[in-house]
Amino acid sequence: MTLLAAMAVTPAAAAGDGLGFLGAAHRLDDPPYRYVVLSPRARHPLTVVERIDMRDSTIDRWWYLRGNWYLPAVAADGTAAGFADGRLVLTTSPRRYPPKRTGFAVLDTRLFLRHPQTGQAPRHAITRFSLRGAYGFDAISPDASTMYLIHNFFGRGRVGRYEVRALDTASGKLRPGAIVDPDEPDERMQGSPVSRVSSPDGRWAYTLYAGKEEIFLHALDTVRGRAVCVDLPQLEDLREPFQLRLGLDKAGGRIVVRSRDTKNAGTGPLLTIDTDSFQVHEPVRATASKDPLVFFHAFSGPGIRTKTLGHSTAGRRIEMRQVGDPKWDGELLVFGCIHGDECAASKVQPVSSLSAGCPDPDSDIYFVPNLAPDGETAGSRLNARGVDLNRNFPSEWKRIGKRWSPQYSGPRPFSEPETRLAAHVIRAVRPAATIWFHQYRGRRPFVRAWGQSMEGGRHFASLARMPFRAMRWLAGTAPNWQNHHFGGAAFVVELPRGELDQKMRVRLNEAIVRMGRWVRED
Repeated sequence: MTLLAAMAVTPAAAAGDGLGFLGAAHRLDDPPYRYVVLSPRARHPLTVVERIDMRDSTIDRWWYLRGNWYLPAVAADGTAAGFADGRLVLTTSPRRYPPKRTGFAVLDTRLFLRHPQTGQAPRHAITRFSLRGAYGFDAISPDASTMYLIHNFFGRGRVGRYEVRALDTASGKLRPGAIVDPDEPDERMQGSPVSRVSSPDGRWAYTLYAGKEEIFLHALDTVRGRAVCVDLPQLEDLREPFQLRLGLDKAGGRIVVRSRDTKNAGTGPLLTIDTDSFQVHEPVRATASKDPLVFFHAFSGPGIRTKTLGHSTAGRRIEMRQVGDPKWDGELLVFGCIHGDECAASKVQPVSSLSAGCPDPDSDIYFVPNLAPDGETAGSRLNARGVDLNRNFPSEWKRIGKRWSPQYSGPRPFSEPETRLAAHVIRAVRPAATIWFHQYRGRRPFVRAWGQSMEGGRHFASLARMPFRAMRWLAGTAPNWQNHHFGGAAFVVELPRGELDQKMRVRLNEAIVRMGRWVRED
C-alpha cells in the first residue's frame, strides 16, 4: 500500500459554480470505521477503497475498481455523504466541463465480508451505471434503495439552474419527475451548497444554499422523496456566507446555523430552524454588511435623500427616503403602502409648517413610499406572485387561502422579496416607532394598535386628530412580527379608500413630523 496516494484534491468540476459536487471528499467516517479512496500511480487508472478500523488504526478491508472514482462531497465545507445500509456511493470526475455523462458506482461493503477467501470483492459487489448529463450526488435513503442526484443545467458554460432527481439503486434508472417543494413547484432553483447536516436517523438531509440573491435551506426527506425550501432572508447580507455551518441541537429538533467568521456574526448561533414546522427563530441578530443606513449617514444636516433599497418580485424599484437630520437617535419609520390597492399614503411628504415646509432638523424619519409596486401597477392587493404581503411575516403565520386569493399568506413566512426587504430595513433602522398605512371601505380614518404599541398609536392618533382603536394583530402581519421581535411601537393608520384630499395630506404630513420629534425626545 505504499504506492497509494490519497485523492485529497477537489476536481475542477467539483470546485466550479452551481450545484452537485462531482467528487471532492477523500474520506468518509462511519464509526468505528473510516472509508478512504486512494489512487495508485499505475499505468492504467485504478481506485482503491480502504476501510480503516479506527479502534486500532488498521486496514480492515479493501476493494479496488478500474478507473478514477471519488467519494462525493455534498457541500463546500467538504461534508462527505453516500453511505447507508452498508452501501457506499462513488462517482467519477468528468473528463470535460460541463460533462456530457456522469458515472456512479455503488459498493456493497457487506458482500466482501461474506467472501473473505477470494481476496477481493466479487464482481456483483460493485454496481456501476452512467447517466447522460451533469449530475452530482445529493443524498441516499437509509435503506440505500433510493439515491438523490442534482441534475445541473448549463448556460454559457456555467450552471444556470438545477433540479433534484431520484434514482432507483437496484436498476440504476431515474424515477420520473423532479422533486420540488409542493408549495413552490415553479420556483427556479439556483445556488451553491454551503453546508450539510443530516437527521440522526439519516432520513432528512438539510443543506444550506447560497445564491446570487438569497440564502435558503433545502430539506430533503429521503424516505418519502419530498422537499421543503425555507428562505433565510436574515442571512442574505452576511459578509461571508460560505463561512456558515449547519448543526443540530442536542435533542435533534432544531437545525442551528452558525458562522465561522466571528467578525461577521459574533460567536452565537445566527438562527435555529424547527425540524417539524420549519419555522425560523432568531436567537442572535446577524450583522448586516449592506446596511441601508450607511448611505444616509454619509450626509450631515437636515435634508431629503432617496436610495433604491431593492426590487419587487417583478423587478420594480423599491425606494426609501430619509427626511430630516440623520444624526439623531430615535428614528421613525413609515411604510406608505403594503397592499397594492391601498397606496394613497405613498404620496405623503414628511415636512410641515414646523420647519417652514423644509425637512425638519429635529427629527430623523425614514419613509418607504411603496412596498408593493407590482400590486399598484396591477390594481391588486397582492404582489406579482399572488401573495398578500401583510400575511407573509413570521409571527403567528399560518396558511391562508391559495395563490391569488385575497389574503393568501404565501407558501411560508418571508417567501416574498418585498417582505424580506421590509424586514431588512426594520432590522437596520431599529425604529422607535413604525407607521403602516392602510386603506379600508369606511369613511373615517382611525389608528389601531395592540400591546406595547398602544401608547405610540394613541399619541399619533391625537396628533393626526383621529380616533384610536385597540385591535389585536392578525396572523402573519408586519406589526405583529415587529411587536414580537423588537422594541418600539408599530401601529396601523387606516385611511378611507380613494386619493387623499389636500387637507388630509397636510394633516398627515404635520402628524408624521410631530411624531418624529416625539420619538426622538421620548
